[in-house]
Amino acid sequence: MKENRSIGLDIVRASAIIFVVSVHFFLNTKYYETPIVGASMYIQTYIRMACIMCVPLFLILTGYLQKNKQPSKSYFKKILPILVIYLFYSLLCIIFRSTILNERPGILNWLVSIGNFSADSYSWYIQMYIGLFLLSPFLNVCYNNLKGKRHKTALVIIALFMTAFPATFNGKFGGFINFPSSWQSIYPITYYFIGCYINEFKPRIKKVQSLLLLFGIILLETFIEIYGSHLNGQKFSSYVGGYDSLIITIEAVVFFLVFYDIALDNELITKAISIISLLSLDIYLVSRITDTIVYNQLFKHYFVSQERVILFFMPTLLCTFSLAFIIASMRNKIIKVR
Repeated sequence: MKENRSIGLDIVRASAIIFVVSVHFFLNTKYYETPIVGASMYIQTYIRMACIMCVPLFLILTGYLQKNKQPSKSYFKKILPILVIYLFYSLLCIIFRSTILNERPGILNWLVSIGNFSADSYSWYIQMYIGLFLLSPFLNVCYNNLKGKRHKTALVIIALFMTAFPATFNGKFGGFINFPSSWQSIYPITYYFIGCYINEFKPRIKKVQSLLLLFGIILLETFIEIYGSHLNGQKFSSYVGGYDSLIITIEAVVFFLVFYDIALDNELITKAISIISLLSLDIYLVSRITDTIVYNQLFKHYFVSQERVILFFMPTLLCTFSLAFIIASMRNKIIKVR
């Protein structure tokens, strides 16, 4: 374990991977098929909106850590460990799907699934991250050559205008507001620039007040989603938006600013957080397998209704995360890639 690791950044990364595993609870149960009515579904919606900042946190963290990277051979070689980890879990998923799930699409289709990132259905993030990794040094040239804080603030605001504003406002208010949306899909770059900005200017915020603000933002998102469900047969409608939403961007930024500069003195807690942070990519990818195992058992033995399944949220999360962590630790011991 490197001594110069930032525990604040490790907290952000460890939290992000826990949020990933948590938000998959709703993907793997019947949340999206169930009317958002009653206290249980309201609570589930709040938890879902709290956890949806998972990917934005990873992207902000990428910008924060990659800000000063240069386009060099040594930099681009660093993509290799990520590809090795991806290949390992793709092959593991193929073995799992062919032996345990009895899927038989054929060897050629399995090979194609590795190339198109479908062998492990959670690996869409790797597909996106590879592009961001390759672009990072050139994005840095753009960002670092701007003159002063004002120009860099303008860059972030313009990026938000191009991505977060259309994602949040288009299609609402009777079509009265309609921001240009051609660039909406480049939201990872928006988060990247936000991370660069935080790295350079190191904004400090009041922790307690900001945590209260964060809870309030998530509560607002919950109310908006409950309202949106009434426009969609009481089913979840993603009315707030996805990862590119302005509100979710604010949520992720507030969370990041609360924790990125925190210091901890407890060596045991610090080590545990650092290990989870170090294995976050592994946990993310192998959770496709552990989710399948755990949720199959959940539906087989415990599922009665979506309203009642919330009682199993924490046990389910603990089981799938623990299994993923064990497999990730074994991979890290057996196959050293960095």
